[in-house]
Amino acid sequence: MRNESWLRLMSSLVLVGVFAAGALFGAGLTRWMAPHEQHDRPPPPPGGPIEAMTHELDLDAQQRDQLHAIAQAHEADLAAIMHETQPRIRGVLDAIETEMTPHLRPDQLKKLDAWRARRPPPPMPGLGPPPPGAPPPGPPAGGPP
Repeated sequence: MRNESWLRLMSSLVLVGVFAAGALFGAGLTRWMAPHEQHDRPPPPPGGPIEAMTHELDLDAQQRDQLHAIAQAHEADLAAIMHETQPRIRGVLDAIETEMTPHLRPDQLKKLDAWRARRPPPPMPGLGPPPPGAPPPGPPAGGPP
């Protein structure tokens, strides 16, 4: 009789141990597979690369002035690059919208048209509005209605 009680007790302990090990393994696997966030640094400040550089390097007032002067000296170069690339970016975005159009309901098509009419071309972060001569907002010429 003692052997039978001992066997039941040990079987119960093994069963509880296996259950606990499975629960711990599942919890660990869930935590390991969860997306990891970077807790060691705060998100970049709004305003573009100049403000991000100021924040990341913890620049003093004189260094900030120097950085802004250097950035201002390169402003024409950045504007030229934006002027060259913005039509290409708009073209890709318009192609995505055009390819999506057949998959939209009639009410969504109306919303798309209204959205296209009111949105400006996408500005580059921290660089202000698009340069003069950029394509106008809305659907491309000859695009979907």
